[in-house]
Formats: sequence, structure tokens, C-alpha cells
Amino acid sequence: MRKPVFTRAVAPHQGALLTSLVLVMLAGCTVGPDYHAPDAPDSNAYKVADRTAGNQAQGKNAIPSQAFERAGQVRADWYRIFGSDKLDTLIGRAIQDSPTLAAGQARLKAAREAVNATKSDLYPQLNVGGGYSRNRVTGAQFGTSSSTFTNVFNLYQAQATASYDLDLFGKTRRRIEKSNAQLDEQRFQLINTYVTLINNIVATAIGEAGVNAAIDTTQQIIKAQQNSLKIVGKQIQYGVAIDADASQIRTQLARTKASLEPLRKQKALAINRLAVLIGTPPGQFSDPDFSLSELTLPTKLPVSVPAQLVRQRPDILAAASAVHSASAQIGIATANLLPDLTISGSYGRSVLTPADFTDPAFALYSLGAQLSAPLFAGGRLRAEKRASRDLYIAALADYRATSLSAFGDVANSLRSLESDARSILAQQSALQAARDNLNTVKTQLRNGAADYVSLYTAQAQYQSAELAYTDARVVRYRDTADLFRSLGGGWWNAKSLPTAGSHNARLETAAVE
Repeated sequence: MRKPVFTRAVAPHQGALLTSLVLVMLAGCTVGPDYHAPDAPDSNAYKVADRTAGNQAQGKNAIPSQAFERAGQVRADWYRIFGSDKLDTLIGRAIQDSPTLAAGQARLKAAREAVNATKSDLYPQLNVGGGYSRNRVTGAQFGTSSSTFTNVFNLYQAQATASYDLDLFGKTRRRIEKSNAQLDEQRFQLINTYVTLINNIVATAIGEAGVNAAIDTTQQIIKAQQNSLKIVGKQIQYGVAIDADASQIRTQLARTKASLEPLRKQKALAINRLAVLIGTPPGQFSDPDFSLSELTLPTKLPVSVPAQLVRQRPDILAAASAVHSASAQIGIATANLLPDLTISGSYGRSVLTPADFTDPAFALYSLGAQLSAPLFAGGRLRAEKRASRDLYIAALADYRATSLSAFGDVANSLRSLESDARSILAQQSALQAARDNLNTVKTQLRNGAADYVSLYTAQAQYQSAELAYTDARVVRYRDTADLFRSLGGGWWNAKSLPTAGSHNARLETAAVE
């Protein structure tokens, strides 16, 4: 009987220690820090007022107050609160045809497959192969030129190999953790693209509605100025007025007409932008012709508390996922400094004829384990570990910067809406004063107490006041839409998030706990 290699007896306590060590090695451990989500911010990250200013008027003169509902729910389809079917249709088209969403969805699928590829390292790797070769062996290979050593033969081979990395220190598990974090980051980036796309469409539609209102106002003023010019022309014929009066009106009329072209340019640019946003060439897009009268201003606005915001804003969640990925990379870099144990085996046969494959005498096999550990790498591995820690600190700083920017967005939106309400009230008062002054001048003109120069001046003041009032309305609508975007767009309240394509893809929420 052949003697064993190790003949020294092992004490009972030493055997138990050895057994425990083997079990620990087989079970594996995971080195590196375990990820914990950053702490939630204080509740006073931004201030929330109760409501904006407003008036009690009815009809066209009504300036409604907007109330802020603290910890209110943000609708996933928040754009529908503006009550525009045309806007809803455009957003539906964008969800289906936007190339930006399509690209994001493809990247999300690629990230998901990267996770699947990384997970495969947890399982044994099995490979099979076979081959055939025609071989000629001569005596020259053995140092003789005798022809008796020359032989020509066929060689058939078949082999199966298997290997398994025990992942003693969790390098593979950390790599899976990192790929899952990168998947989450890609998911939230796609959601952020979705939220931003909707907000851009809403803002552009509101902008076009404002430009259309400005064009209508300018055209009405042009007609009034043209009528004034005709009347002054007749008065000049009868000697009641002089040509200098008409020259001033002609000058203002020319300026008013000139102001139309920039407005038309703005309208064209808005239409082209809408076409691009929904994924349609501008030449194939029809003007939706939005107007402010068809948009409803919401009077109740939800506001998420800061602790909710960091778990709802997709850009914050993407930044948190980047922190998670950087944390996992520290574990990978740490495991690279430690030993790695791999079990491998193979079984195959090499035969001269296919019939010999069934003969056990030609069987070849091997089974073994390989332990490898870094001894010297010139400091590269430790430098990589230090670099991973630095990148983790950078990711934390990026997360903090993103969170602060989000708080700033919400604070700015709230402050803007409060200011917008006061501004539109002031502009409405200015418009009413300009309208009253214009009516007074018209009455004076009919009674002979004023001239057409005074009328021209009153009309110019009224034009400026009405355009300023229109701009104030547009800004208020746009800032209202920006509030919903700054709160995250309500995507977490949707049962499924539609993305580009002919079907809706479910985007699971990767909550940061």
C-alpha cells in the first residue's frame, strides 16, 4: 500500500480549526464597505409658503391664487392638469417616437444584460470541444532519418472542461453589486430623460401660446394705428391736422410692423423645437397653434418634503446609484489584493479512429485546484484601491451637489411662483390703467380736447402694457410646469413608464434604502 504524503497526526483541535478554515473559504466572505444610502436631508432644506397672491375678480380679470400642498402627491401625468388635448397628444407622440428615449431604453437593456453577464461568474464554467487533424510524424523529430519512423495518422479529440472560482473574498459578488448599481443609474437616467422631455414639450407649448398671444395683440395694435393714420390723413386734407402728426403715427406703425417679424421667428423656432422633441422632422410637422386661452392654470400644487424629494428625483437617485457603484469598486479593489482559489477539471479522449471513442482506455482526465495570490505588482493594486476610495469620495460629493441643486430647483420654483403671482397682478393693474387712459384719450379726441399725437402715445402705452401682461401669464404657466419637473415629475406614481417604441416597458423602482 502506498504511503500517504502527510504522515504526521493532526491534533483534534487542529483538525477542527482546519475544518472551520476550509468551510469559511468555501463559503466565502465579501471584503470592502457595505453600501448605505446617504442620510436624508433636514426638513428645512427649502421653505414652502401656503399660497401665492391672487384676486377675487371673475372672468378674464380673475388672477387665481395657487395653494401649495406640503407632502402632496405629484401626478405621473401632471401635464394633463393644463387641460389641453393637443398637448396630451404631442406628449403621447413623443413617448412613442422620441429618439432620446429610444437611446436611453437601449442603454438600459444593455446595462441589464451586463448584470446577467456578471452574474454568470457565480456558476461553474463548462466548455466542450472536439477536433480532427491529419498528422505526419518522421524520425527527424526524434533525431533519426530512418524511414521506419515515418508515420501518417488521423487524430480525433473530444474534451469537456469545467472550472469554478470559489470567490473567497467576494470579488465576483462585488462586481455583481457594481453592475446592479450601474443598472440602477442607467434606469434613473432614462427616467430623468423622460421627465425632462415632457417638461420641455410643455414649456415649448406654453411659449408658443405666449408668442401667438403677442402676435394677436400686435396685429390688433397695427389695425388701430392704421385707422388712426387714415383719420389723420383726412384731417390733413381739411387742414385740421398737419403732416407732422401723420409722420409720428407712420413711424410708430412701421415700428409695430417690424416687431412682428421677431415674434414670427420665435413662433417658427417653437414649432421646430416641438417637432424635434416628439421625433418628427420639422418639415413633416403641423403647427399645433397653442393659445393661452386653452390652457388651465392649476390652483393646487403639490410640494414634496426634502426627505421625499431625494427618493423621488431621478437625477438624485442616479447620483446615489453612482455612489453605490463606487462603494462596490472599493470591495473589488480590496479583493484584488487577496488570494483567489479556482477548482478546475477536464475529461476527454484522443483516438485514432472514431470507433475508439467508446474505449475507456483512451480516456484522459484531470482534476485540481489552483491558488493564486499577488506578491509584487509594483504598488499597482494598492494604488487602484486608493483610487477607488477617492472616486467614492468624489461620488459622494457629486451626490451632495446634485441634491443641493435639486433643493435649489424646488426653492427657485416656489419663489418664482410667488413672485409671478405678484407680478401678474401688477401687470394687470398697469394694463387696466393703460386701457382707461386710452379710452379717456379717445373720448377727449371726439370732443376736440386731445389730438392724435396723444392718441398715438396712449396706444403705445397700451401696447407695451398688454405685451407685458401676456409675458407675465406665460412665465407663470412655465414656472408652474417647472415646479412639477423640479419635484421629479411624479414617475413613481405610474404603474408603468412608457418609453420609445411600440410597447410600454416597465421600469422597476430601485429604491434607495
